[in-house]
Amino acid sequence: MSEHTLSERGKKNLPIGESFEKLIEVFTNAYDKDTNPDGVISLGVAENGLMHQELASYLNKLEIGPKLLTYGDGPFGSRALRSALSNFFNDYFHPFSKVAPEHLLTVAGVTSCIDLISWATANEGDGILVGRPLYTAFKNDVHCRAGANMVPVSCEGCDPMGEQMVQQFEKELQKQEKAGMKIKAIILASPHNPLGKCYVSASLQTSCHLKANQVGHKTVETLRAYMRFCQKHHIHLISDEVYAMSIYKTPDNTSAVPFTSILAIDATNLIDYNLVHVLYHDPRLPIHISARADTADRYGMSKDFSCNGLRCGVLLSQNNSALLKSVKSIAMLSWPSSITQLYWTSLLNDRSFLDYYLAENSKRLSEGHKRVTDWFREHDVKWVEGSNAGFYLWADFRGILGEDIIVNDDDQQVEAVAVQRPSQVYKTSKKAKDRDEWFFGKMMKHKVYVATGDAFFAEEHGWYR
Repeated sequence: MSEHTLSERGKKNLPIGESFEKLIEVFTNAYDKDTNPDGVISLGVAENGLMHQELASYLNKLEIGPKLLTYGDGPFGSRALRSALSNFFNDYFHPFSKVAPEHLLTVAGVTSCIDLISWATANEGDGILVGRPLYTAFKNDVHCRAGANMVPVSCEGCDPMGEQMVQQFEKELQKQEKAGMKIKAIILASPHNPLGKCYVSASLQTSCHLKANQVGHKTVETLRAYMRFCQKHHIHLISDEVYAMSIYKTPDNTSAVPFTSILAIDATNLIDYNLVHVLYHDPRLPIHISARADTADRYGMSKDFSCNGLRCGVLLSQNNSALLKSVKSIAMLSWPSSITQLYWTSLLNDRSFLDYYLAENSKRLSEGHKRVTDWFREHDVKWVEGSNAGFYLWADFRGILGEDIIVNDDDQQVEAVAVQRPSQVYKTSKKAKDRDEWFFGKMMKHKVYVATGDAFFAEEHGWYR
């Protein structure tokens, strides 16, 4: 189809569609030791295959009845799934206000949930603040349909998980609004992607049984500080909690902050509940949860339940009926499959298997973390230490790639010029960017895909997830 036949919306999104080509190349030529030994080894996509065999076996035991071939209970989730999900959230996320089945509707994935929330809370051209480094897909999730703009917030040397980062959000908000952009929301990745760390609120130390030395020195008041910030400016707080159950322990992270859902915080006198939105995703199931006024939760099967290919998300709202009714108008376009809903319902209701799965998955994540960090130590690769969530590490390759590489047309290294690190020169050097692009190309040439720092809006070149 020629470009001139497209709508203005279609033309605007054309470059975004083209940007997926490299990732599709990785997906369609994935390495398999038996069926595709010459394929691409993917180290840059957040998929957890540690429990795939157990989950596939569980799925194969399910019986598919005739009702699953009908429209079932309608487009917004079966009664059975919504009941199982409400029990799951009440038992594992400890919400301040109980979640009921009638508060939930389902859509086809967490990405759809961010799209829905952005569409319902921001006008075209409005901004949504996200701290750097950040999950790369947020940019498209908030923009492709809603037309909102993701605005990266730089750390400028402060701890991205700490309370000082809120001051950076304040500075960026003032800058953007002075330039004419209205800021409507912030997104927190909690647990963080790509850092693999958790936020915690001091008010939960007793209820979560935290010891004093388990609380991060800068993260204690961070969640509450973000709540105050959003209340001050009357903007939405969207908390993406997709890795909530992918928490693990290792000898290296004994003092890491444990996960606390923002739903578990008594936000009285902190923020209007209508402004709080929590996103969880496993098989990428988005949830919009509202505690008393309107909190939004996104959760799914892709991450915590290792089912990226089964698209199911949940949108939960306890008190904001206007929001729920509004998003239903387009949630109809993201109707999840009946078989996917059956699978998740069965898994959530089978508490014996569920508890085994969560514990074993955590154990294997810990083992995987140790295996990778042992390799890093052996090869003198630095990484952000203290992570305890997700299945990725934020790695600093500057110690290995701390040179500006100049290459000839045959892609052979012909000159190397040392670059002092860390330095502002390194952060901003065009040669450093060229060197990273060269390294990525070399990796792909040798059939290894890694996610570059540029994709995650890193403030310095040389970082990879």
